[in-house]
Amino acid sequence: MHTSFSTAKFTALMALALVVAGTKLPDGCTRTAVVKSGNTCDHISAAHNVSTYQLATVNSDVINVGCTNLYPGEKLCLGIKDQDCDTTHVVVKGETCYGVAADAGIDVNTLLDNNPNINKICTNMYTGEVLCTSSHIYVNITYT
Repeated sequence: MHTSFSTAKFTALMALALVVAGTKLPDGCTRTAVVKSGNTCDHISAAHNVSTYQLATVNSDVINVGCTNLYPGEKLCLGIKDQDCDTTHVVVKGETCYGVAADAGIDVNTLLDNNPNINKICTNMYTGEVLCTSSHIYVNITYT
């Protein structure tokens, strides 16, 4: 029995292979992970102790805003030398920024500085999000 492999399928697979193989990691990348089928940014972040914000920022040329374009086999950078927060917390339902900060033994402003994707009144933190809870500030945003 002869199985035909269509030109369209072959072309699509080759394009995907080029995207995955052609991904250049940022300079200074110290940790990496390979995307597995079904992974989301939050799953990768939780599994590798990297904040969701850091994962998205370090890979901003690869990951889109909604993190809907991950490909199995794709290699992602998890952290950059001297800018790699690996002290994290996965948000559970009902938690607040103040509670997360208190549990981590840090000031809420440190939590917000390291997670600038969280607004200053913490209304956009969501269940499953991975936050940097280090006492060292890796990101510094001035609130206006």
